[in-house]
Parts: sequence; structure tokens; C-alpha cells
Amino acid sequence: MKSVLAVAALLLGTSAPAAAAAADFTVLQLNLCRSGVAGCFDQGGTNPMAKAASTIVAANPAVVTLNEVCSAETAKLADDVQAQSGRVYTLVRQAVGKLQDGRTEPLPCTGGRGEYSIAVLVRQDVGGLQAREGGYYAAQDGGREQRAYLCAKFGTVNACTTHLSTKLPAVERQCAELKALLTKYGPATVFGGDLNLRYPGDPSAQACVPAGSFRKGDGSVQHIIAGGAFGFASSGRTSIPGTDHPAWRVTLTR
Repeated sequence: MKSVLAVAALLLGTSAPAAAAAADFTVLQLNLCRSGVAGCFDQGGTNPMAKAASTIVAANPAVVTLNEVCSAETAKLADDVQAQSGRVYTLVRQAVGKLQDGRTEPLPCTGGRGEYSIAVLVRQDVGGLQAREGGYYAAQDGGREQRAYLCAKFGTVNACTTHLSTKLPAVERQCAELKALLTKYGPATVFGGDLNLRYPGDPSAQACVPAGSFRKGDGSVQHIIAGGAFGFASSGRTSIPGTDHPAWRVTLTR
């Protein structure tokens, strides 16, 4: 039996409305190598910040996750993206620490460019910032740098990022802590970051993924993880001269 809506549409000479299409939701991960002390800093004599801004504008992501950035440069990046795109973004940042006399203090970037950080840049139309959670992993690798995590809750999405250790067993333990954090934030969560783990690999990046979520990697160590509220549409890499990682884009549906 035809529905009343379909019969009415036939009588009026119109078609019944189709189900709403899934909306695209793009997440962009960037590791910009800005500490000033790593070998990838200004690789080839090129500062990657301008290319990072134009890449964000072109991709129009709902969420940008940023690793190995400096607080002053990241604030300027947010301003440049807004000026070029006409879209408003919210910036949330977490300092990466250094171990100093048994205490964790912010680790400065060289050249007075602010605190070494991880951050999320979230397009305003996904809702306002409601809460943030950031800090340092219980598991660290004994080095000076204290690896950090960040999650920010917005109106319609939770956005998280991190940059894990390069050393065992710290990276495995941090991966387990990250998985618990993403599980807590639930199915409306997206994550982007440099896990320093590959897939396939031993240990594997897949170990960081909560049940009901899925991961898409760039073929190296950058990964985007999406909760069960999302589906997968497409992905792609964009070269960013001046750093040792490409921009990694995953377009989701919701």
C-alpha cells in the first residue's frame, strides 16, 4: 500500500522527499615540527606555517588536530585561517611538558615562539566549547619531554589529539591510556594525532582504537580515529614543505 505522503505527492505531480543525505565531516591532522630542536624543523629551509593555513582553508575541515606546534604560531595560524576563509574557528591548546627538577613545566619552543604544544582547531558551526581535558600521560619514557593529551567537548562533537612517545614500553602504555580516554568520550568523538605507531606494526596503531570506532592512517604514523557516530567517505594526503609529515585528511559522514 502506498503511503499517504507518496499518494499526495503523486496527486500534486511531485515526488516524495528522499531521506536526508549524510553530511560530510572532515578531520585534518597536521604535525608541523616546530619545536626548533628536531631535525625536521624548517626542513629544506622552509617554514610550513603558510602552507598549513592554505591547506586548512582548502580542505574546510570541521576539526583540525595539530602536533608539534608553538603557542604563538598556532594563535597566528588560527587568525590566518579565519581571515582567508571567512569562517570562525575555536582554538584549544595543551602545552607539552618538560621534566625539570622533578616537576613538569611547559616546554618552550626556540626563538620566543611560545610553548611547545598540541592543539585542536574546531569550526564554530559544530557548536561552542563546553569543556576541555588535557594533561600528561602517567606513562612517560624517562626523557625530558613529557607527552600530553587533549580532548575538547563541543556542541556536536568531541575533538581529541596527542603525540605519543617514540620509545617502548612508554608508547604502548600511552596508547592504552589514549584508548581509555577516547572510550570515555564516546561515539561522537574524533581524534587525530601522531601515534608514532604504524598499521600493520608491532606494536600496532590499532591497539589505540576503542571498540566501535575505526582508524584511518596515512601509511606512516599519523592516524585519525572516529567513533561510531561517523562513517568513512574518503581520505588524502597533502605535502607540507618544511615538515617531515604530510597533512592527513579524512572525510567522514554523520
